[in-house]
Amino acid sequence: MTVKFATIIAALFSAQLVCASPTEIVPLPAPTTTVAKQSRTTLKHRKRPLLYSPIPAAVPNIIALNQQLPAGVKNVSVRGRNAPISPIENNVYTVEGDLWRVKMEDNDDEYHLEISARGASRTTDRIVAEIPPDPAYAGTRRQLVSMLPGSYIFKPKTSRDLAYSIPIRVTGYAFFDGHHWSSKSLRGNKHGTAFTATLWEIHPVWKVESAH
Repeated sequence: MTVKFATIIAALFSAQLVCASPTEIVPLPAPTTTVAKQSRTTLKHRKRPLLYSPIPAAVPNIIALNQQLPAGVKNVSVRGRNAPISPIENNVYTVEGDLWRVKMEDNDDEYHLEISARGASRTTDRIVAEIPPDPAYAGTRRQLVSMLPGSYIFKPKTSRDLAYSIPIRVTGYAFFDGHHWSSKSLRGNKHGTAFTATLWEIHPVWKVESAH
């Protein structure tokens, strides 16, 4: 093998590594918590509206919604209600930020994304955005994994903390995840990593784009 040919092979192999992306397990296992028993399931599985005008936002704008908590949020029956508990939950947002972490939760098979402000460090406050496993979101899930580095199978309990953030733009409904409410902190209880700064999420997400 000539040096030139070996160089070409090495370059092609490197390019394949750079372009590699994970794939989703097929078929997707059933979630450990059935859809009917998931907290606020009607809102978590809302379909994309036919017509909508998204509100452009940055991650700090979503975190700032902590100043507009749903009325009666301290009441467990309010937090678990299967209908909007704040007018904000009727809003569609397009949020731009940096993706630092992705996990497929086994309880609902959803992709949980942790996103910081653009250009921020990995320890900066983040929000959560979630993509359901419903057939209507299959294309969104494929788009997400195509943006991730590495060659592996994404399945329930798989998580990836990225060495370098990925500029991302997500579109979906605002959602207050009352299941993780804690009166001690607006960061909530077991709501992603310690960097997650609000229970206000973008959920469900039906559009994922590169923000490069």
